[in-house]
Amino acid sequence: MKSQRYLPLFLYVLLFAFLILNCQGTIREKKEAAQSDKIAGSDTLTFVFAGDVMGHTPQQKAAFDPKTKKYSFTECYQFITPCIQPADFAMANLEIPLAGKPYTGYPYFSAPDELLEGALSTGFDAMQLANNHVADKGKYGITRTYNTVNKRVPSVGVYLRESQRDSIYPLIMNVKGLKVAFLNCTYDTNGNPVPKPCVVNLIDTAQIRKDVQTARQRGAKCVIMTIHWGLEYELKANKEQESLARFFANVGVDAVIGSHPHVVQNFEWIQRKDKTTVPVFYSLGNMISNQRWKNSNGGILAKLEVSKSTGKVLKANYLPFFVHKGTLDGKFQYYLIPTEKYLDKKYDFQLPEKEEGMLKAFDDATHERLKNVESWGKP
Repeated sequence: MKSQRYLPLFLYVLLFAFLILNCQGTIREKKEAAQSDKIAGSDTLTFVFAGDVMGHTPQQKAAFDPKTKKYSFTECYQFITPCIQPADFAMANLEIPLAGKPYTGYPYFSAPDELLEGALSTGFDAMQLANNHVADKGKYGITRTYNTVNKRVPSVGVYLRESQRDSIYPLIMNVKGLKVAFLNCTYDTNGNPVPKPCVVNLIDTAQIRKDVQTARQRGAKCVIMTIHWGLEYELKANKEQESLARFFANVGVDAVIGSHPHVVQNFEWIQRKDKTTVPVFYSLGNMISNQRWKNSNGGILAKLEVSKSTGKVLKANYLPFFVHKGTLDGKFQYYLIPTEKYLDKKYDFQLPEKEEGMLKAFDDATHERLKNVESWGKP
């Protein structure tokens, strides 16, 4: 009888011990899960940027199907799309007006709307519009380009009137809970006047300072400058670019993405007074174009990893690609081919010897120029 009296107490002790062990196990599992999430980058958002989307006359001809009388540029992006679509947010510079027919090339561009559709098929979430060609076709070209793009995705840098700019600029996007502001401006419009009431953002340091303040007041935790600047075909940023980049960093811009030179320029981290650093890609080169000479026949995608909780840029890297002008699977087109993956023989095709040599030369030169920043690897 005595042993039976103590049996319930013994069972309670066992039950209590089991609960303690189970609780500890649950805590350990939660810690392991949190650590796993941290390793997996659950607090990290990825932003991908591409350079100049051009539409030279030979590109337009390659995209035209005489049977259907329609244009298609989607095939151009089939190999680069897997590098862009996984991003939490992606953006490119549309450096050509969508001014309707007659379609024209350099120096006063107008491309079919399908050029935009082809670029958007990769997964771009917004387009930059402030560049030196935006006013090629005057007020009608600016207005039609703005309206055509904004029916599909938001744009930044060009507006139909000043009041519109004041209300929606900077472009602030909520990317999975993080408010990010995008700035966009250009050095000029090739001397072509911007007809009123249209507005094209020009490089104006006093205005940019105000725009950064506006972005912060409207809740942006991260501010990214996309800028059309520099000298065409120069492989290194000039003193003006370097000076502007330091100004941007000091007034609160968190990253700088450049375009216009049509070649990939150098990269640097700029350290601010508070010891935080700002990545600067001075020029991403061409996204797609008919320019075939050395260094202009390709470009890079820039990728930023940003903390979702703080808005700070944690990492910057890039991916080089080559624009192959030729025939694949019986179709002549301009194909964007990630160079590392091609050289690693991950594709089931081989380029002609001359094109392959150009691809390898572009890859080598780009890696050498950007040796102070990592490529993000083979997609």
